[in-house]
Amino acid sequence: MIKNILTLKNFGIFQNHSNKGINDFSKYNLFYGWNGSGKSTLSSLFRCIENNTSSERFPSAEFSIKLNDGSTITQANINEPKLNICTFNHDFIEENISWNNVVKSILLVDKEKIAEREKLEQLKSQQQSDTDAYNEEIQSIKKLESEMSKFGTASAKRMKTSLQSIDTTDSYYLNYNKTKFEQCISQNIEKTKSDIPLLNEKKIIELTNAAKPDQKSPITFYQQTINEQTFTKAKERLNDLLKTSVVSQTIQRLVEHGDIKTWVESGLDLHKCNETKQCEFCGNEITIDRINMLEAHFNDDYKAFQDRLTKADLWLSGQYIQQPILPLESEFYNEFKTEHVQACSKLGQAITNLNNEVTVWHEILKQKIKNPLETGLEVNPISKVSIIAFNDDMIDIGTAVDKNNHKSSNFKTETTKAKKRLELHFATAEVIDFSYHDKQHQVVDRTSKNNKLNVTRNNRETEIRTLENSLSNEGLGADQFNESLHKFIGRSELTLRFNSQKKGYEILRNNSESVQGNLSEGEKTAIAFVYFITKLKEKDNNIEDTIVVIDDPISSFDSNHLFHAYSFLRTSCDLAKQVFILTHNFTYFKLVRDWFDGKNRNRSRKGKSANAFFFTIESSTSLPRCSTIKNADTSLVNYNSEYHYIFSKLHSYKDSEKLSRDDAFLTANLSRKLLESFFSFKFPRHRTDIAQLMDCGLKGCQITDQIKKEKIYRFINKYSHSAVIEVNEDSSENLLGESHNVIGDIFTWIKEVDEVHFDEMLQVISS
Repeated sequence: MIKNILTLKNFGIFQNHSNKGINDFSKYNLFYGWNGSGKSTLSSLFRCIENNTSSERFPSAEFSIKLNDGSTITQANINEPKLNICTFNHDFIEENISWNNVVKSILLVDKEKIAEREKLEQLKSQQQSDTDAYNEEIQSIKKLESEMSKFGTASAKRMKTSLQSIDTTDSYYLNYNKTKFEQCISQNIEKTKSDIPLLNEKKIIELTNAAKPDQKSPITFYQQTINEQTFTKAKERLNDLLKTSVVSQTIQRLVEHGDIKTWVESGLDLHKCNETKQCEFCGNEITIDRINMLEAHFNDDYKAFQDRLTKADLWLSGQYIQQPILPLESEFYNEFKTEHVQACSKLGQAITNLNNEVTVWHEILKQKIKNPLETGLEVNPISKVSIIAFNDDMIDIGTAVDKNNHKSSNFKTETTKAKKRLELHFATAEVIDFSYHDKQHQVVDRTSKNNKLNVTRNNRETEIRTLENSLSNEGLGADQFNESLHKFIGRSELTLRFNSQKKGYEILRNNSESVQGNLSEGEKTAIAFVYFITKLKEKDNNIEDTIVVIDDPISSFDSNHLFHAYSFLRTSCDLAKQVFILTHNFTYFKLVRDWFDGKNRNRSRKGKSANAFFFTIESSTSLPRCSTIKNADTSLVNYNSEYHYIFSKLHSYKDSEKLSRDDAFLTANLSRKLLESFFSFKFPRHRTDIAQLMDCGLKGCQITDQIKKEKIYRFINKYSHSAVIEVNEDSSENLLGESHNVIGDIFTWIKEVDEVHFDEMLQVISS
């Protein structure tokens, strides 16, 4: 059912209506409004909902109509069928009835074909079940799609925050949005289905650094290597030297004590240089034999070999690995710094290991130097592992340099790659966390199944239409219409007859003569209203599933037909799912009001809340006029005549200290209707002339004189019934100033003419 009209803008006289402070609609809804207030315009809104089309008259209209299931109908989705609604208004009459030609046929289902009807009912029941399931699934799929759409927007927003912080100069990521996020997923479908693109924290930091927009200069680096053969040959030469000895007349003590040997050898050279025979240490004379013995020990071959050892010692000192000149850490991009630093650290260790092994060689050589006659010394090969480690570490440093220089030479390409990897990582994380691909598969799978259900529905609908056509009979529609019309107008001279050539009904008078448009307004109204009520049953439509909207069905009826119209409406539509009735006729309003009010009283006795509500459609008097829907005033709901309502309304303005401009204009209309009604009852012979009525009312009055009468007459004619648009700027100000005093004079006059009536009216409106 329709719960309320939340907003209604630019829809004719409804320029900016809202639901603020208004009761929600229920099963029974009655609207009262004077002619021109916007009743027909409101009914055309319901007609748009019925036809699932926007208004051609008001193409810029905006509206939001809330249903009791929480959904809304707006100008954007009005083409989606939601309600079974039938609207009686001028548009309906024009669409279905040509008073000079033909009335559209009504297809009513033949009740005699029992088996076919049972099959039709089964098909309709299954169709309704499938339709409900189909529509429910559509809404469920839309909800899922909406969740996915919101996920895309939210994910893109989070990714934008993460990505733009890396490079604030990249417009692609500064303007990252849902479309780019979805493109990333579609271009990497398989990758985003697994966790392969996901990066650990270390890699994220590395790629974040790699994506920074800070370009560096290329690094110059000369890579050194160690030839293993160099150390192999050195080892062979060194071992050969260590195993070499010279023939000499050895002095065992000097052989055994290398330090003494060195000391004695130096002393011998000093004695020869100074040509002295005396020991500088003990002062004793050195014998010739001792000199000869020492010289035999330290002969020329020995000295030559000693010289070879000294040179070997000098050469070996130059074989230590020197720390090469390496690039500084600051020269590298952040993502290559760790790799470079680690390679440099390992290289340092490799150099230390190699130098430690060279040191071992050196120490062994020093032992040989101390004792050249020793032949048992030997050096081991330099470790191959240490040499390979040195060379590999040099290669690693060179690789880091190459990577760094490659990025410098291809800076934009490489930074873009890093950003793309980060984008894919973040997108994959979002997709996995949301189970995006599972939901997308659900949408595709469920949509496919629902489409198949829709095909079944369409095929069944064709079967239903075929069966309905075989059961339907235009003649039945005409028979029921004629029976209702004859009861309605109290005579049988007007009938409808189906004309197969015209594919509709002809309107006949006396069952033979075509009216050819020769109908009174009352007859037209009766035919249109009865036709609408009969058409509610078309194609076996269930009134209990139908929302019925009726706009003033009694415009041209006299009081007798007015009661027929009320009775016909109540009998036909009491079981409708929801009823909206709009009228300007107070008598008809009162009839329907009492019907609805009885519904509320019955529910109240059963402890249930009211399901009938009353509203007014009120328009402003200022230009351009605007209307809005309001809860009906209690006086309109409670009083038994329009006269009571007008008396109460005007009397409330009499007691107001200050009137608004709109209220002031309204008082002129109310004043005229009140005086016209009061004096027409008191002086019925002059009811067609307000001036004569007022003259009659003045007779016998002492408080109300000719001057006050003329002021009142001028007031109600100038501001309520003038045929000329008032352009005087003082007009509205005069109205504001005069209205309050004139209202008081009117009630004084009524009291003076009929005090008993006046006092009882005060009691009525007070209660």
